[in-house]
Amino acid sequence: MNNYKVYLAPLEGLADGPMRKVLCAHGGYDLCFSEFIRVTDLPVSEKTLLREVPEYQNDCKTEDGTDVRIQFLGDNPETMAKSAVIANKLGARSIDINFGCPSRFVHHSGSMLLKEPDLLHEIVETVRAKLDPACELSVKVRLGFLDKSEAPTIIKAIAVDGVKEITVHCRTRKDLYKVEALDWSCMKPLHELCPGITLIANGNINSREEALECEKQTLCDHFMCGRGAFPVPNLGHVIKENAAPFSIARILQTDIEVIEEFSKSDRTEKVVMDRAKQFLGYARVHRKELNPFFKRFCQCLSVSDGIKLLHEEIKVQESCADEK
Repeated sequence: MNNYKVYLAPLEGLADGPMRKVLCAHGGYDLCFSEFIRVTDLPVSEKTLLREVPEYQNDCKTEDGTDVRIQFLGDNPETMAKSAVIANKLGARSIDINFGCPSRFVHHSGSMLLKEPDLLHEIVETVRAKLDPACELSVKVRLGFLDKSEAPTIIKAIAVDGVKEITVHCRTRKDLYKVEALDWSCMKPLHELCPGITLIANGNINSREEALECEKQTLCDHFMCGRGAFPVPNLGHVIKENAAPFSIARILQTDIEVIEEFSKSDRTEKVVMDRAKQFLGYARVHRKELNPFFKRFCQCLSVSDGIKLLHEEIKVQESCADEK
């Protein structure tokens, strides 16, 4: 055993309430995050929070007991602070501020603000000042907007008294998600710039081996994992306890759970199947042996056909495993 903590990333467009429920049930995560909730010149309403974070109905935890941290994205210090206060009064025990999202659809917020360290500081300081001291506050950033040399200035700007954790995605905004641009080593010197604040490493930590190497390069023992949760649904257990990654059969069984969970909502059959295909689509990136089945699965239009095909493939996979 080690002292690792593993967080499930916000995963905008991927890990909404139903998907968080499935991923956390198997993941062994210490914490998960809501998708980012946009804050404009008006504070977020209670109605919006309750819609976006169904876990409010369960003491802000997923069904398996994983705490959910509410993440906000915006550029207005006052409305960001008021939104955080509302979220806390509804029952959230922790808040995260997103300065890391590189989406081109996010304009003057997310990682676009990495160019403005003074504004970063003002937002974090205002939120922390208005928020109940008992409510934890964390911040998510990248190494810089254009260059990794910007990281120290960014970290010093957000290292406000009362911030508990800072997650650093080890690429710049310019780098987006390019594999070759990942640089864990840039995190090591950042620790001394934010004493008393835990740094969390983020970026391509999809196995125990990668976590061990990341710890060596970053000096971090807290990791945020994202898309690796799909090919390895038990990723937190794998990293913390050296558990064996899920077999192909168990990945497929998890996708049946995805279908069952989304089917409980008012989503259309097409949307349910789209989410099941999305799950397998990300899983096959690291589990290439899923590709032939994924192509066949994408042709399924109905939930019943999808579940039938998954069960049939699970039997095939289990039979192959027995023969080995």
